[in-house]
Amino acid sequence: MDTSVPSVSERRVHVVPLGYERDRIVEPLRRHGADVAYLLVDAPDRDAARGDVDFDAAQAVDPGDIRIDPDGLTAYQRDAWAAVAEFAEVRAIPVAHADVYDVLGVTTTVAARHRASAEDGDRLFGNVSTGPRIAAVGVALACMIVGARPYSVEPERHRHDRREEPLTTGIERTVDLPIYPMDAPTTDQVAVLGRLHDRAEGNLTTEKWNLIEWARERELSFLREAGESRTAKYRALETHVLSPLRERGYVDLEDIGRSDTVRLTETGRRVFFAFKHKLDGR
Repeated sequence: MDTSVPSVSERRVHVVPLGYERDRIVEPLRRHGADVAYLLVDAPDRDAARGDVDFDAAQAVDPGDIRIDPDGLTAYQRDAWAAVAEFAEVRAIPVAHADVYDVLGVTTTVAARHRASAEDGDRLFGNVSTGPRIAAVGVALACMIVGARPYSVEPERHRHDRREEPLTTGIERTVDLPIYPMDAPTTDQVAVLGRLHDRAEGNLTTEKWNLIEWARERELSFLREAGESRTAKYRALETHVLSPLRERGYVDLEDIGRSDTVRLTETGRRVFFAFKHKLDGR
């Protein structure tokens, strides 16, 4: 999770399904200084359209005021709600946990409310550990769409030995999940990530011109239309490779003297391993 200090004007806003958990809901919010916690309370029969959020009702203290049956909550869920309210603003939203589109829509609506995609907006996080699997998928997809930070919380211990008995028994139904195209890096971008990875493994720094010469030897496509001008080659590298990678947090640039050193971030390293299959046969 991103734990860097927010600016004076921005707040840490968390979206957390109120599932059958207590510590995995409360403790991450406490430890990471949540300012606002949206608790997604399961309401399978709610009347509102998918993704709709009544922000005025969400601030109610009494579950009955947000059209949630208090008797439907367990004692530890109510305790989690009260515990979070001691250090953060709690805003409860009824949502159908078993409807991935409802969870996704509610989460993106919250993101829009807090301008999470804007530079001057709040910082949004999504807990993907505290609800059923479908709710987790909805929160995770929403975070990817709006550029928020999803996080997972590993429990210290389980209630029973999973080596002796399974977590669940039987099945009720199978649910189709939405498919969203991911903005995967291009083959050229993956190749450059691989070059940076190999250089870093050898404790070698990498300048832009080193990347250009290496890419020319391997006939990477981004240089084919650049011509022979040195300036044009730098522009092609920046436009087609480095700028997109930098925007996604895969690389960093550092000014050293008259040269720009390109460094692979930890995220960029993981992305390289995830997509290096694109380089098969090259």
